[in-house]
Amino acid sequence: MKQAFYSPDDRHSAISATPNQSPDALASFWEELEEQLDEETPEEQQIAKSPTLTIDFEEAKSEIESPVTPEAKPRYIQGVVSGNQAWLITNLLRSESICLKQSQMVWTIGRNRSAALPLQDRKLSRRHAVILYTPNEGFYFVDLNSMNGSYINGTRVQQRQRLHDGDCLCVGSTRFFFFFSRQERVSEALHPEVLARLNDVEARNGAFTDFSELNEEISFNVHRDN
Repeated sequence: MKQAFYSPDDRHSAISATPNQSPDALASFWEELEEQLDEETPEEQQIAKSPTLTIDFEEAKSEIESPVTPEAKPRYIQGVVSGNQAWLITNLLRSESICLKQSQMVWTIGRNRSAALPLQDRKLSRRHAVILYTPNEGFYFVDLNSMNGSYINGTRVQQRQRLHDGDCLCVGSTRFFFFFSRQERVSEALHPEVLARLNDVEARNGAFTDFSELNEEISFNVHRDN
């Protein structure tokens, strides 16, 4: 008897609860429940349901292993952790970065509109891969038996693999970097008068003010007043 799934959250809960299944089992499982969750528009269906374009693996391997030329705006996904919560920040979906939150901390990648990261990439499978976060362990990448596969630092992913800061990923024809942020650093507060001068429009548009000299001047005045 097939289980009924009524929302993307149901799907994410199910796949999050079965992290040890093989990629083939996950892909088959996902295909069954996708039939119940197809809410795409005709235009999106044309992209999502069209045949996946195959990749020349020798050519793809050569491209992945070649030195990466820095782009004007590098494409990235950043995993951010605070306490037991995690979220993703990425610029893959829009021209500016966007924060992606998901209650089970499982983010899907594919051509489907319902994916957390829906990418209009014909070389990407409809259900291509998953990024998930496991508390006290970190972020993991799982390829869902996609046609063209997924690569991390030039090596094809065969199973669930842990992600590290600075990893270069390639899914379909989409290449991006993964960054991981867990640590925090809090800077000292500025003296109120320093902050007031920095926020003053006339001061900002006037002659250059050396910050160290400004600090010394204010510190001198404070001690003199005391």
